[in-house]
Formats: sequence, structure tokens, C-alpha cells
Amino acid sequence: MRYGIYVRERFGQLLLVSGVMATVEIFLLTVRASLGVSIYTALCFYGVYVFISWQEFRRKRLYFQSITESLKALDKKYLLPEMLGYPVNQEERLLKEILEDLGKSMADHVSYYKNAEKEYKEYIELWIHEVKTPIAAGKLMVENHGTEDAKGLVEELERIESYTEQALFYARSAHVEKDYLIRPVNFRELVTQAVKRSKRTLIAKRASIEMEGLDAVVYSDEKWLAFILNQILSNSVKYSDKESLKLSFTANVGQEQISLVIRDNGRGIRSSDLDRVFEKGFTGSLGRKSGQATGLGLYLCKKLCGRLGHGIEIASTEGEGCEVRLIFPRGSYGEIR
Repeated sequence: MRYGIYVRERFGQLLLVSGVMATVEIFLLTVRASLGVSIYTALCFYGVYVFISWQEFRRKRLYFQSITESLKALDKKYLLPEMLGYPVNQEERLLKEILEDLGKSMADHVSYYKNAEKEYKEYIELWIHEVKTPIAAGKLMVENHGTEDAKGLVEELERIESYTEQALFYARSAHVEKDYLIRPVNFRELVTQAVKRSKRTLIAKRASIEMEGLDAVVYSDEKWLAFILNQILSNSVKYSDKESLKLSFTANVGQEQISLVIRDNGRGIRSSDLDRVFEKGFTGSLGRKSGQATGLGLYLCKKLCGRLGHGIEIASTEGEGCEVRLIFPRGSYGEIR
């Protein structure tokens, strides 16, 4: 706040003071007062006005400075009315009441949308659990027929099952802490289960699997970690353009971290796309060509790894393949057996 601007914004007050002063000066002229008296009277009028307006300006400036400083110091800005203290005049009381009303209105809106989001999330989770039953029943019915068409239908049902699972984990990803259990997870068991789950697509791709040094044990949530690995494996299968897919799973043990490295010989990722592969909805040039990408798989992997305290990195050379590294800090997160 600047005093000059403050006075200009109250130009009407200044005109009123000037009018009163002019009236007094006219009166002094009628009583034949001296020039010195007239000048002294004018100076008194303007001096009193400047003094009063300066005091009022200073009080308001200090008040709003304290509000600004309190606002900057607050992480939760909506708590500002609680930091204003007791109002000393009607103007401050009115401002505090307005801010309190605004805060209450915002809290009501946030509460409404939180409840709506919670209900929608619960509905999605319930729907996914319910739809898994007919999907599983359909797979069992189709598997009884040994035709090629039946095999293709099973693969499509498995894709549907994979997408429904992705939707379930996406719905839960904002609150991983409410649905996880940290326990020892063996890399070899984790990778074996992921390969078994994708055995049909891997056989179709004539995949060869290599496992090296998977005796490491890390501490994580097995269910969430299995989902992350399945998403990575799904991408390797989806973007494979070779006659036979080659996959390797390796554990690297360092002084500060343990890593699970997944490599494939697929199409790879363009260097211009590498920095954006973890962005929500980003499909990249290959994803747009194939039309199969959703832009959610790696995004969810990154988000879940962050929630679980793990790291994830990706490196690739277009046309040569891709390498994904899941990183687990040493200490309470991993050990070797």
C-alpha cells in the first residue's frame, strides 16, 4: 500500500476538507482577518487531515501486511480467518466474517465432492469385483472348446480382465496406504507368477525368458508390486515386433539399493518420448500407431512406486528394446538370501 494512492482513492474526502476550508477562509475574509491567520488556518486544516489520514493509512497497512505474512506462512490457506485474531473495529470484523463465510463455503464444496468421489470409487470397485465373475466364467466355458477361435476369445477375455484390474488399481492408487501389507517379497517368485499369468500371450509371441540372480528379497506389498510388474510385462508383449520376444529379469544388488531389471527386444521408445512415458494419458508415437495404448500403465507404475517408496526408471533405444528398472532402497527395504 502507498499513501499517495490511498489519498487519491479518497479524493472525495479531500474535496470535502477543501470545501470546509474554503468556507472558513471566506468567513475570515468577511471579518477582515490578516493573511497570516488565513494561511495558518489553511495549514491547520490540511495538517489535521494529513495526520488523521496517515494514521488511518498506517493502521490499515500494518493490518493487511500481517494478513499477507500470515497467508504466506500457512500451508492451508483456508485457515487464515483463525490467524487474524480479535477484530478491533467494525471493518476488521466484517472482513473476518466474510473470510469465514468463504472458508465454510469452500469446505462444504470440498466435502460434497469428496463424498461424491468416494461413492463413485466404491461403485467402481464393486462393479469391477462383480464383473470379474462373468469374465472368469466365460473363460472357463471357452476353454472347454479347443478351437482356434476359442483360444482367441480367451485372449480377448484376458485382455478385458487386465483392463478391469487396471481400473481397480487406478481407483485405489490415491489411497495405497489404506490397502497394502508390507512383507518380504522374493524376486524369483514374483517374476514366476507374472510369467505364468501371461503365459498365453508369451507363447503366442514365442517368448524366451531369462532369469538371473533373482534370489533377492525386498519388502513391499506383493499385490501392488505384482500389478506393476504385470503392466511392464504387458507393455513388452504389446510392443514386440520381432519373430520371437526375448525377456530377461535380473536382480542387481548395490550398497544402497536393490534393483529388478526387466529387458526386452521390442520396438523400444523414441528418445523424444522417454521423458514423458510416465505422464498420464501419454501414449507416444508407437502407441498412436498401434491404437492399443491407454497411457495409464506406466503412469500407474510410477504413481504406485512413489506411494510404496520405490523408484522406477526406464531406458530405451528405438528399434532395439527397452529396459525398466524397479529400485528398492537398501536397509529396511531389502536383503539377500
